[in-house]
Amino acid sequence: MTDTLFAADRVHRFISPHYDDTALSCGGLVAALTANGVRSVSEVVFGDEPDPAAPMTDFAAGMHADWGLTAEQVIASRRAEEAGAAAHLGFQRANLPFLDAIYRQDYYVSDALLFGTPSQHESALPSQIAQSLGLPAAASEDVRIYVPLAVGNHVDHQHAFLTGVALARAGWSVRFYEDLPYALMDGAFDRRMHDIRAEGITLEIGEVVDVAPWWDKKIDAIFAYPSQLETIFRHYVGVGTTRAEVSGVLRTYAETVGNGIPSERYWRLAGAAN
Repeated sequence: MTDTLFAADRVHRFISPHYDDTALSCGGLVAALTANGVRSVSEVVFGDEPDPAAPMTDFAAGMHADWGLTAEQVIASRRAEEAGAAAHLGFQRANLPFLDAIYRQDYYVSDALLFGTPSQHESALPSQIAQSLGLPAAASEDVRIYVPLAVGNHVDHQHAFLTGVALARAGWSVRFYEDLPYALMDGAFDRRMHDIRAEGITLEIGEVVDVAPWWDKKIDAIFAYPSQLETIFRHYVGVGTTRAEVSGVLRTYAETVGNGIPSERYWRLAGAAN
């Protein structure tokens, strides 16, 4: 790790599409920042409360059933889980005013749509997300912004990725993180990097962060989201949900990224100044 990563006057803003993405993908780095007295904020993009009077699709209702939560319980429960993860990792919490894809009308009513091309009706969403961050007009070195690569192609992650690309091109210090657990799926990372290059976007490694000293904190934070474990690990990845199973599969990936050292890898636009 470089000294500049832990500069005391910089705030690290983790743009988390959903309530668990910061812990899953960046939990080791967040714990390291906290240990070094550096401020971090996890900003959940798509976690706003849906209108209880609005009709809910069968797909959304099925997701609630998978999580073991009623419609009335979902957001409050997810926010409580986020608070638990924050207690383990030390990040501050914030929420942006956008709904999860499963609540955005009937644009995403199947896994194929949820992990496909974002709806044409949402082309303005990345710029709306960027505006909601409340950043000053001029880019500042006092802020580093983290967004997902969108490995796995979840539409919410794709919107967050495009937000990050626009901010990086505007001069902000932006890092792209490898979406877990999607990156555990066979070939998912390579397919996503191929797609990014096909879009004319060139990335390079920014940092590879040794997270071994904070590994247990990262796993503690992931287990602060019990409603999600069955879906994201057993359904998406095909592994069990015990602590040993989850930690084992994540550590194998982390050691591959870090050449034997459990690490998190962060990317940036090629040629970016910071």
